[in-house]
Amino acid sequence: MPPEILDTSRRKIGKFMRRATPDLGEPILALRDAGGAIPIFELQWERTAGDDWRLTGANEPELSKRMVDSTIVECRVFFTEGEDCYLPGIVSALRALVGPELAAARRPLKEHVAQVVSGSRIGASGPVFNSGRLEMDNGLGPGLLLGSDLMAMDYIYGVALHEDDDRLARLANVPLASALKAVVYHFNDLLHVIANVRAQIENDIAKGHFQLTPSV
Repeated sequence: MPPEILDTSRRKIGKFMRRATPDLGEPILALRDAGGAIPIFELQWERTAGDDWRLTGANEPELSKRMVDSTIVECRVFFTEGEDCYLPGIVSALRALVGPELAAARRPLKEHVAQVVSGSRIGASGPVFNSGRLEMDNGLGPGLLLGSDLMAMDYIYGVALHEDDDRLARLANVPLASALKAVVYHFNDLLHVIANVRAQIENDIAKGHFQLTPSV
């Protein structure tokens, strides 16, 4: 491997490690349950006189636009092509540094990342839920609802970053709460993958497979 490629890979990995701290996306991390998922509903139960249980309500997580927008700005570098911290590029850098044999063993990590980040988008594995109104055309065609993966990207680039008027228009009949929920659910997947990539990098460094600073 040419030295300049290895140097670039070390620089990218070092930058990623500085950005991908354990508290990255903390407002979303705070919404997770014990298994690391974000519950769609929190069910409320009460005990009846006959010692049975009765469902009394279902609460959704409360999401604020400010929280979601700030998390988008914080995490954008991990799914934007051309950024040093772009996750598929970080995995490529890691594979370059560990050598051909270990690079082959890191292919499942590459596939794991590709399930969440593909191109400059998240939600590559598909929608978690759908939203919109069937009688309106969101640009997908009549009678089709927007998937949460598309809603998340439309919100990111159309609303939060003000970069795409077509994406903004596509959210015209989607409730703000649904768009925020879409971003949060798919960002939760993104944050899991970021943590997994960081853990693999730490493991490879600890085992001496590569160093962040070149040996003399």
